[in-house]
Order: sequence, then structure tokens, then C-alpha cells
Amino acid sequence: MQQELVALLAVQADDIEIHALEERLALLQPRLKELDQRKARIAADLERAQTTVTAEEKKQAFLREKIAEHKGLIDRNQAQMDAVKTMRQATAAVAQMEEAKRIVATEESELVAILRRLDEARAAMYGFEAALEACTTEQAEARAEVATEQTTLEGELTTMRAKRAEKAVHVPAGLLGKYDKIRVRRRARAAWAINGTACGACDTAIPMQRRNQMSSVGGIDVCEACGVLMYFAE
Repeated sequence: MQQELVALLAVQADDIEIHALEERLALLQPRLKELDQRKARIAADLERAQTTVTAEEKKQAFLREKIAEHKGLIDRNQAQMDAVKTMRQATAAVAQMEEAKRIVATEESELVAILRRLDEARAAMYGFEAALEACTTEQAEARAEVATEQTTLEGELTTMRAKRAEKAVHVPAGLLGKYDKIRVRRRARAAWAINGTACGACDTAIPMQRRNQMSSVGGIDVCEACGVLMYFAE
């Protein structure tokens, strides 16, 4: 087996390990995404509950102002009753006071409903706040594990890539360039040993003349069917 093939296969062995590490590193992202999505859902629920609480509090404040205003009108009408001098004035004052009382009664009934909704909204908000805090605490360990694994994998990748670079200098530039183009397209493995009379990657039969030539000189050829590099294994 030619020295350049030995060097190329050593590079490929490192590339296969690098590819495996990269896949493991890539698998960490879905785990982080799942954690982020779960936390985001709770945060969104909390935000909606907070918005509801704020809206109900504004309604409550506005309605209390209106009730106070209408009760003030009742008090003024009551005071005017003592000063009326005609039946017509008395009738008008009574009518205004009764209308104001009716409005206050309606507003107070609505205020009770608002207070009930506000209590429910606050209870939901407090529940989501507790859930978000619990989620953050629960995820802290999981995120730390992912971060540790990520750091470890990145360190291993750095080491493997350095080893690969040292070995790659022993492969002729033209062969390495061809290998790298195939590797990028096929992910990691670009050189395959001939399996009997066929390509080891796609099982396409190789003409005898090409097999004999490769076997006699220990050469590296390209499969016309799948495009990988082929060689005879000793």
C-alpha cells in the first residue's frame, strides 16, 4: 500500500472521529432548545397573566372613581332636598338622586365582578411566577450538564483537528483536495476499500483492467458511480 494512501487513511480515521464529535455536539442544541421552549412557554403564560391583572386593575381604579363621583352626586342631591322650595324642584332632585343610586348599584355590581376576575388573574399570575422560578431552578442542573458536555466536546474537537492537521501534511495536496471535496459531500468518509470486485461504498462492479492497475501499483481511483475514492486494502 502506497505511503500516500496510508497517510490519507490516517487522516480519514481522524475525520470519522471528528464527524462523530461534531454530531454529538450538534445534538446538544435540540436539548437546549427544548429547555428554552419550555421556559419560554411559562414566561409567555406569566406575561399574559400580568397583562390581564394590569387591565383589571385599571378597570377597578376607573370604576371606583366613577362610583365615588356618583356617590358625591347623591350627596349633593340629598343636600339640595333641604333647600328646595317647590314640588317641581323636589321631584327633579329625587329623580336625579334615584338615577345616581341606580348607576352606583350597577357599578358596584360590576366592581364585584372585576374584583373576582382580578383575584383569579392574580392567582394565575402567582402560579406562573412560581412555575417559572421552579423551571429555572430545575433547568439549572440540566443546563450546567449541557455546558460541561459542550466544553468537553469542543476540547476534544480542538485536539482531534490539530492531530488531523499534523497528519494531513503527509498527504499530497492534489489528493487531499480531492478527498476533502468528496468528504464534504459524503460526510466524513470519502475513501473506501474495494470489496471483492466492486466499490465498497456503492457495490458497483469495477472493470478488471482498473482493478488490476490499482492492485499492481497500489493506486487510488474514483468510483464512476458514487464518486468516492477507491483503493485495494492489503
